Amino acid sequence: MFIPPKDYLLLLQRFDERMRSSLVFANGSRSDSLNLWRDRERLNYPIGLLDGCVELHFLHYTGEDDARAKWLRRCERITPDPTRRFFKFDDRDGATAEDIRQFCGLPLANKVCFTATTYDVPTVVIPGELGQTHVSDGITLSENSNRHFNALRWVSTRTGWIPLPPLL
Repeated sequence: MFIPPKDYLLLLQRFDERMRSSLVFANGSRSDSLNLWRDRERLNYPIGLLDGCVELHFLHYTGEDDARAKWLRRCERITPDPTRRFFKFDDRDGATAEDIRQFCGLPLANKVCFTATTYDVPTVVIPGELGQTHVSDGITLSENSNRHFNALRWVSTRTGWIPLPPLL
């Protein structure tokens, strides 16, 4: 599943409210480029909408019933304590410099933004492949980011609610 950058920002602006909203399904994306990509790749996955404005692209789901069931199961696992939520953003998939600034300015207790270049807001710069203007895909980013960002330390320094081994 993926959420386009601008939609993700809309979700985060009113996270609790939008996560409680009903999931409805759309015939296509509001984004012409996403619709063209879906047509070109012959992708027919469900697209959900939260609060009428946040697109959820259920890329690896067979149909709306499957997507809805998995979405509801994921929503049940979200902690009600906002200090125990962690949010990540990056400069992939068409995220603009303004999107990055907007994410960094959100009043979220725990957020991190990975970028391939330096911005005028605090981000974790992870050099990408030669010629790339954005960070690598999520799996590669996870593998490469440990040289520039210690996720375990980030999580463990927030509050005392997570028991961790004394290796830090």
